[in-house]
Amino acid sequence: MWRLLVCVAVSVLAVSQALVGKPCTQVSECDTGECCQILNQFMVVSKRQAISLFQNPTNGTCQKYRLEGDNCSSFEKMNGYCGCEPGTTCHMYEVPLPTALAQPKMMVAARPGYQWVSKCEKPTA
Repeated sequence: MWRLLVCVAVSVLAVSQALVGKPCTQVSECDTGECCQILNQFMVVSKRQAISLFQNPTNGTCQKYRLEGDNCSSFEKMNGYCGCEPGTTCHMYEVPLPTALAQPKMMVAARPGYQWVSKCEKPTA
């Protein structure tokens, strides 16, 4: 019983000391594979709003990048989220829908029978 309790205590201590979620002001304060996620006060929902008239916060937390193949959004970086890992970009493309699948409404309408998918991918040259 004591061994189990000690193992749980050590595990909780190790998880609490992890860098993810650690306060930061720049990327160099975070571990490899992480960025300093400083969220904007007002979220950008259009590329037209990419320039902010408001003072943005300077404090954030260390968070993991999205890995190659993960779902992503083209607005993540503009809003202060980490987004795709270095060397990858958020690529958006259409894929055919299975015939029996009902899809929720999207902001940008795809062609009939297709849906939009965004994934972190390495750029093709």
